[in-house]
This record gives sequence, C-alpha cells and structure tokens, in this order.
Amino acid sequence: MSTVETAAVVVTWEGGEATRRCVESLLAERPGPDLVVVVDNASADAEREALHRQWGAAVRVRLVLLAENRHFAGGMNAGAGVAFTAGASSVLFLNNDTVVQDGAFARLVQALGCCAGAGIVGPLVRDRADPRRVISAGEHHGLLTLCVPRTLLRPRAPASPQPYPVRGVMGCALLVSRACFEAVGGFSETIQVYYEDVDFCLAAAAAGQRIWIEPRAVVEHDGMRGFARGLTPWAALLKARNPWLVMRRHRARLAWLVFLPTYASLIATSAFGYLVRGRRDVARALLAGAAAGACAAAGAPVRPVGSPREVG
Repeated sequence: MSTVETAAVVVTWEGGEATRRCVESLLAERPGPDLVVVVDNASADAEREALHRQWGAAVRVRLVLLAENRHFAGGMNAGAGVAFTAGASSVLFLNNDTVVQDGAFARLVQALGCCAGAGIVGPLVRDRADPRRVISAGEHHGLLTLCVPRTLLRPRAPASPQPYPVRGVMGCALLVSRACFEAVGGFSETIQVYYEDVDFCLAAAAAGQRIWIEPRAVVEHDGMRGFARGLTPWAALLKARNPWLVMRRHRARLAWLVFLPTYASLIATSAFGYLVRGRRDVARALLAGAAAGACAAAGAPVRPVGSPREVG
C-alpha cells in the first residue's frame, strides 16, 4: 500500500449487509480514503468469516477483529490506533449503518484543511429511508442543554453551501484530525456508546479545536433512536446512564443546577411513555440506567454494560 494520509474507520457488531454497504460506499469514493479500517466488536464466527471473504484480501481494507466487544467508543479508538500508526493525519469515523454519498469524503478532507482551526468536520446527515429528510446539519452540544431533546436544538443548514461552524457533530460520521484526537485523548470507553460523540466534541472545543459542517458532503444514516421511541432495554440503560458520565467528566458545577431537573424530566417522561405502551422492560432499564449514572457521578466505579445480546 502507498503512503497513508487519510483513513476511515467503520465500527461494526453483527453488521451484515449494512457494514458491507458502508464499506463499499467508501471504497467507491474518488478520491477516497487511503485506508479503510473495519473494526469488528467480537461478532459471531459466521459474521467474521463473511468479513474475511469480503475484504480479507482487499489492498485498501484492514480488518481489526477485537477479542471482546469494546462498543463504539472502544472500536473507534482501536481503529484510530491502526490508522495513525499507518501514517494517517485524519480519520473519518463512521457508524456501520451509514452510506457515504459521492464526493463526500473529499469535501470533508478539504474542509478540514481549509476551515480556520478545524479539528472536526461533519457532513450533512440525511435519512437513508427518505434522503429528502435532513437528520442533522450540526449539533448544539453543551452541558446546560445536555438533556434537552436534540431535535429542538439542531441548527439548520444556511442557504449558502459553504462550511459553517457548529458546537457539535452527530457521531455517526465525523472527520477528525490527528492533532484533535490526540488533544482529546480519544473517545471515552467508559461511556461505551451513546453520548460518546457529545463528550468528544465538548472535550475538543475545550482543547481549542473548532468544529465545522461541510453541507456539500452528504452521508445517509439508518437507525435513528431517541428517548421517545424505538429504545431497546440495552439502549435505554446506556442512554439513561451516560449523561451522568459526561457531566462527571467535564466537572462544570453550575451546570448541575440545570442538568438535574431537565434529566429527571426526560427520564420520567420517557419511562412513563414506555409503560403506557406496555414496555416495562424499557422503563425498568431507564430507571436502572439513571441509578447507575447517579452512583457513578457520586464516585462509584462504572460497571461496563454488556452487548445487546447479553442485556436483552
């Protein structure tokens, strides 16, 4: 392989066709990443055999088969280690249920190099089921608004097609410079998944790294799940626990005055909604996650949450 300057990391667990579609969209980019790192989070043997058949001999693809499920944050860190060791100066981190549209990768890389102080650049994220629908044109990450539904805060893309600064990027697709990644120290593996993107963007901003959106770069995304609908017990537990971990990591004392009432309202409303729909398992998981988060914020050790297969 020639010198690696740019790379992409795709984290997958039992990803099947979704992972194949994501990786193929990257390989079809012209110009595209010099290296695509596919990180498998301890999938079953059949899934790993499929990954080997598809890309085991591919020149531009590196398979990283983790012995244990390190979740999204750990998978991204593992992939970043491979990419930076190979010489990459920037890495595009992707959910496996994304599809990169033509020219998106090159536009993101160009914006990272041209936008003032850029450490992170995100794309315009559209719904793969309905590409007319914009899921995210940037995020408004902040400790004071941590528990306000993101749909109420997301900025709208301006009429101009030029890149614009934001306070956060949706974690399904973000291009990060090596300098930014090293300044932050990578993604928090304690958080595991859900809010790891919020935590990373907050830490990047605190380190002086600016965050931009390149609206001409489009990535389509599947699988949107908010507090109000579609949660599994596994996702509910993590989504209820992790805001506490973000607050604990960033130590903004005054922000707790806003966090506590808004968090309580979010969890209570969500749990009640699932109870009404007969999903007691999800409601119980929300309350368990809230209890685990509160204990962690008080100084208790954070216990890792197992895979969706283990939690249910």
